[in-house]
Amino acid sequence: MEYIIFGNEQTKVYFGEEKGYLEKIEYKGRTIDLHSKLWSVQTKEGELGIADMTEFRHECYDGVIKLFWANDIAKVGITVKNGEDGKLRWRINADVFGGEVVRRVKFPILEGLNFDTENYLLITWQNGHLVKNPVDTFLCKGLEVPFWVGYGTGAYKNEYPAALSFQYGAFYGQDYGYYFVTEDPDAYIKTFEYEYNKEKHAMDLTIVNYPENMGKTTSYCMAYDFVLKLFEGDWQTATNYYRDWAIRQKWCKKKLSEKKLPEKLVKTDLWRINHHDYEMGTRTQEYFDTALKIRDAVDCNLALHWYGWNMSAHDKDYPEYISDEMKAKGWMEELTNWNKKFDDEGIVKIPYHNARLWEIKTKTWDGMNVAASAIKDETGNFPDEPWMPEMGYELKAVCPATALWQNRVADLCREYGTEVGFDGVYLDQVASFNATLCFDETHPHPAGGGTWWNDTYHSMLGHVRDIVGDERIVTTESCCETYIDVFDLFLVLDTCFQYAALNGLADAGSSVSVPLFNLIYSDYALAYGSVCEFSHRPDQFEFNFMRNLLWGLLPCIEGGSAEELESGAEYLEITKRGVDFYKKYKEIFLYGRLCEVPQYTCDATCSVDWVARNEQREQFPYTDTFPAICAVIWETAQGEKYLFAYNYGDSVQSMEMNGKTYEVSAKSFYSKML
Repeated sequence: MEYIIFGNEQTKVYFGEEKGYLEKIEYKGRTIDLHSKLWSVQTKEGELGIADMTEFRHECYDGVIKLFWANDIAKVGITVKNGEDGKLRWRINADVFGGEVVRRVKFPILEGLNFDTENYLLITWQNGHLVKNPVDTFLCKGLEVPFWVGYGTGAYKNEYPAALSFQYGAFYGQDYGYYFVTEDPDAYIKTFEYEYNKEKHAMDLTIVNYPENMGKTTSYCMAYDFVLKLFEGDWQTATNYYRDWAIRQKWCKKKLSEKKLPEKLVKTDLWRINHHDYEMGTRTQEYFDTALKIRDAVDCNLALHWYGWNMSAHDKDYPEYISDEMKAKGWMEELTNWNKKFDDEGIVKIPYHNARLWEIKTKTWDGMNVAASAIKDETGNFPDEPWMPEMGYELKAVCPATALWQNRVADLCREYGTEVGFDGVYLDQVASFNATLCFDETHPHPAGGGTWWNDTYHSMLGHVRDIVGDERIVTTESCCETYIDVFDLFLVLDTCFQYAALNGLADAGSSVSVPLFNLIYSDYALAYGSVCEFSHRPDQFEFNFMRNLLWGLLPCIEGGSAEELESGAEYLEITKRGVDFYKKYKEIFLYGRLCEVPQYTCDATCSVDWVARNEQREQFPYTDTFPAICAVIWETAQGEKYLFAYNYGDSVQSMEMNGKTYEVSAKSFYSKML
């Protein structure tokens, strides 16, 4: 076969001369066979690909190649440019005619990726997960992905922005790997897909791009670069590439050291959430008493992430929150009084609000004609919302571009936030749940794709900030990067081993959490979490709590009911140990940055037993063995570097890093300026 060859000193791509398939990639003398179809255009009548095109040609310039395909109803062009540091920058444009329309454009499609050696796939869902040997442990099994993690069967698919917090990934083996990213500063809606290629027992990578006015437009012109770089290294190498680009985007206008953070956020030493014990939040006296007990035992400034403040079941009757019956009983006045009691004790409290959903059984659904503002799919129906159907709830997503939802969220933050004495608001799902295409042409946004999802949420959050002011805390679920400029804080729930949901799909223990958010953005944004419960075994609690802290998550515990605190002395002691270290180095954790999870050796190990669960709630017990010392490297806002470490063991342990030995006392932290 004859080839069209393009590239640079590091990487060359080989296109078939006859049809233009991407036949292979050459990287530093290694040849990778692919025969990839590169793109497809979904039209009204079906999908067009290279095999359907009757004409193919190319043009070469200095550092640029252009590939062109055509047939009776379409013209497609791809441009590939040489970028810095061996990067290849790709864009596509497509035009259809003869009555056809463009619905979706899949580009790039890279088929048959795999390695003969141990390999890893970095999935940037929420805070980030690393899957070992993904083709064997996950994709080839044909399992269905749980809806809260993504979707797909024999595949992993998810959208950016939101469910995917970042727009990059990495797939690498021992010798080399693929770093891929859409360098899109405007947050166009797109889907990343990792699918099983049965013929090659490999993985296919596809990015689905959605035009504005999908199903009506006759053209698509990609507004951002897809960047491919082959590299040597691991997930941290790829993450450093991404950080270099990401911190130059519009959501990173100021570092934390340059911002005025709410004073109550700065003073807080420990966050307490009751995500898994919603009912405790409705037992207000117990919630108050246990807050005082935790505060005093840990000797900290405490902040509450409060579920159940509205005295109703979770998700019930959103967004009416407080029922007419409870209002008639005086709960609004009583809630205001409780908030004053918390204030008197110096305890910060943030209420849960949902910023996506409306229950169709509420009186306001019909009374306010919410259906007209709800998200519609291509058939004009409401997309399925899988939350809580077993409870009989019928929740639907409201389009964030509509005036009704913009105003409703603002009103919630006023009525159930500032007016009853809360110290801010938590807006659930904004930075966690996937952007959803909407095709209602009466809404003020282009049908289907575009930047409107991110843009309209920014408009909404601007209104929220005007209402709550700069001194109240505005926070959300998970950590999608595009919202760094509008939230003070991000709630990260997926770092604890037993809640790393991909472990229920991959072989038990084959998926681990990695701290992408803080490695990329810790000097630009703050995160707190995760779900460290007093109901877990002490070794599980300690492992998660201390590692989360070293990774830069502001200290956070889950639950702490009166019953749990009766026998919770060991948990409180662990919590105090971590909070004391945080208080000592708060300036670094708030304004510095996590630089590295370094390579080091430690003779001793610790083991913890876990149980992962899949969509069917099947249990997968496994044991994780890890170094007795957990170590990270941080950098202060002034550029000084510190080694922070924690010894999980019951005796003094040592670690060796870069030719130096460090000793860490049992159950203790260690710090040293490097």
